[in-house]
Amino acid sequence: MSTVETGTYVVLLGAVLSACGFLVISRLVPDRWLVADSEAASALYGAIGMAYAILIAIAAIAVWEVRAGADDASERESSALIEAHRAANGLATSDRTEIQELIARYTHAVVDDEWPALRDTMTEDPGAAATFETLRERVDQLDRTDGEHGAAAEWVSRHTSDVSEARFLRLGTADEPLPEPLWPTLAVGGIVSVAFLYLFGLERTFPNGLMMATVGGMIALVLFIIYEMQYPFSRGLALEPDAFRAALEYLSHGRDRATGP
Repeated sequence: MSTVETGTYVVLLGAVLSACGFLVISRLVPDRWLVADSEAASALYGAIGMAYAILIAIAAIAVWEVRAGADDASERESSALIEAHRAANGLATSDRTEIQELIARYTHAVVDDEWPALRDTMTEDPGAAATFETLRERVDQLDRTDGEHGAAAEWVSRHTSDVSEARFLRLGTADEPLPEPLWPTLAVGGIVSVAFLYLFGLERTFPNGLMMATVGGMIALVLFIIYEMQYPFSRGLALEPDAFRAALEYLSHGRDRATGP
C-alpha cells in the first residue's frame, strides 16, 4: 500500500471516529452536562488549540531538523567523494586507478545496498562499511612526501576524512526518534482537541458532524505526516540517494574522460 493510500485511510479513520464520537455524545449525554456558556468554552478551546499547535510545531521542528541534517550530510558526503575522486587524478597511475575504483565501488554500495538497509533496519550496510574502510586504509598508504604526487595525496586524504565525517553524521540520523514523551502527548492532545468540541452541546446536524469530521481528519493527517517523516531514511517520506546517484554519474563521466582519446 502506498503512502498516499495509507494516509487517505488514516485521515478517513480520524474523520469517522471524530464524527461518530460526536453522534454518540450528542445522543447519550444529557444537555445539562454540556457547556452552557459558549463564549467561555470558545475562549478555553482557543487556549487548548494553541497549546496543541505548539506541541505540533515542536514535533515538526524536531523531525525536520533531523531530516535536514540527514540530507545535508548526504550532500556533503557525495560532494567529498567527487572531490576525492578528482584529487586522485594527481596521483601515480597505480594509486589513482585503485583509489578511484574504490570510491566508485563505495558510492555504488551506498546507493544499491546501504540505502535499502537504512530503510529496512535503520543501520549501515556491512558491505558498504567494509568498502569504505578499505578506501580509508588505501588512502592512508599514500606517500605524502612524494614531491610529484604528495600534494594530491594530501588532498585525497582530506576529502576522504570529510567523507568519513559526513558518513558518521548521516548514519547517526537514521534511527534518531522524537523525544520520548512527545508521541503520547500528541496523541492525548489530539483526543482532547476533538473531545472538547463535544461539550459545546451542538445539535446533531450534518454541518456540525462535518465540522467534527474535518477536525479529526486534519489532526490525523498532521500526525500521520510527522510519523512518516520521523526517520529520514525510512517509511513513506524517506529521503532518496539522489546526491549519490549524481555522484555516480559524475564518476562515470570522469572514468570516460580518463580512458578517452
